[in-house]
Amino acid sequence: MGKQTPTLTPAIITIFGITGDLAKRKLLPSLYHLANDGLLPKSTKIVGVNRSGTTVDAILSEIKDSVESNSQVECRTETLEWLRGALSAVTMDVTDQFEYSRLKSELDSIEDMTGTCLTRIFYLAIPSTMFDVVIDRLGKQDLNTGCQHGEAESRLLIEKPFGYDLESAKELIATIQSAFNEEQVYRIDHYLAKETVQNILTFRFQNPLFANIWDSKHVSHILVTAAESIGIEGRVAFYEQTGALRDLIQSHLLQLVALVTMEKPETMDAKNIHAQKVRLLKQLLPPRPDKISEETVRGQYDTYEKEVDSDHSDTETFAAIHLSIDSPRWQNVPVLIRTGKAMAEKVTEITLVYADEELEGRNTLTIRIQPNEGIVLDLRIKRPGYDDEIEHVQMDFCYNKELRASHPNAYERVLVDALRGDKTLFTTSEEILAGWKITEPILEAWTAEQYPLDIYKTGSWGPKRADDLAENAGTQWLTDTLNICNVHGDNKG
Repeated sequence: MGKQTPTLTPAIITIFGITGDLAKRKLLPSLYHLANDGLLPKSTKIVGVNRSGTTVDAILSEIKDSVESNSQVECRTETLEWLRGALSAVTMDVTDQFEYSRLKSELDSIEDMTGTCLTRIFYLAIPSTMFDVVIDRLGKQDLNTGCQHGEAESRLLIEKPFGYDLESAKELIATIQSAFNEEQVYRIDHYLAKETVQNILTFRFQNPLFANIWDSKHVSHILVTAAESIGIEGRVAFYEQTGALRDLIQSHLLQLVALVTMEKPETMDAKNIHAQKVRLLKQLLPPRPDKISEETVRGQYDTYEKEVDSDHSDTETFAAIHLSIDSPRWQNVPVLIRTGKAMAEKVTEITLVYADEELEGRNTLTIRIQPNEGIVLDLRIKRPGYDDEIEHVQMDFCYNKELRASHPNAYERVLVDALRGDKTLFTTSEEILAGWKITEPILEAWTAEQYPLDIYKTGSWGPKRADDLAENAGTQWLTDTLNICNVHGDNKG
């Protein structure tokens, strides 16, 4: 089967923070791969903005080093030369309003040179503390109105965190809306751009076998795990102010829950998908105030204080919460979410537990987001032989084994969808606020001095209280036993 080629509009991609970690590790290599696959229109231009100064040669060197170190394949000279012609570098103080006049002149001159009215994409690969300043300056210099002839629009791409709490999220949204309308804003959640996540809605709604048993009559529990085997890896300043609940649950994992539990949209377009996600997130209920101590767990791995050089840090590196959904489809179905650093293995997955009171056993359906992307159905069968012993077997679908064609990484997909104006995989302001309304009561309860912080051993599955939380909800976490994509053996499916 041939590779699908999306239709992309010619654009000027302006990256604020071109020499930063995000640009070097993710954006620049993604642009190389898109160019190498011939997906970027010939008139596409890339403008790198940074404060301290850089050159096109330096940017190309970063691209080459990053691509070759990750793929172990030498970069194609033709692609690098194409990027050389597309790239330019602008040194500017992003806090200085007058500098944006110079940036505007640079973009106008690029359009004059190409003879094309280009879509203007502004990617803020900078700390979130600088978002409001840059957005305000872009608006005041009319860089929010599209190309100089008004025939192509401007689009703003920003990374999380989208605020620190509900109030700061509202303030950030107000700042953005003072310069850009909602249709111009692309809030990036790179989890949503992962291939397995994109497949959730197709899997749910295009397979009658599962579409008809995706409800409380058949599903007893929903489990979501996002575990990392590494610690904070030097991100002390960020993590000390953020913690596990804000870092992953408020954004990424609530989005996964929404996709798994939302109602079927009228049509599979961005507007209707977002409408159903918002509806679901508003139905997703945190524990009652008197139940938060029983239905949430906050933990910290045992060497964290040493890493951050503090004897009194109460920042959680692990969070587990029990939510419920106030909807007929999911009445009385617990949703359990856990995330943590320095855990037994790196894995992100969603598991639906199927159980029947009249049957002793249960089945599980697991969608693994990373690593070893795939879907596994755990079944019970009779063991071959004369006895009636029951054995668990797995039917699995693994992307890497079953679909030989490569699929784009998350940031390639982010850039492609931004270039073609498809907002399906980006989060809306309503979704952001709904997420904060779910997590805000938990965060407020956790600030109380008496709320426990459970210390867990590095390389474990987190605090024991998290296991108790699952048991009290009538289930157990499954990651430590489930074998997906046969990473430990031959194909069982």
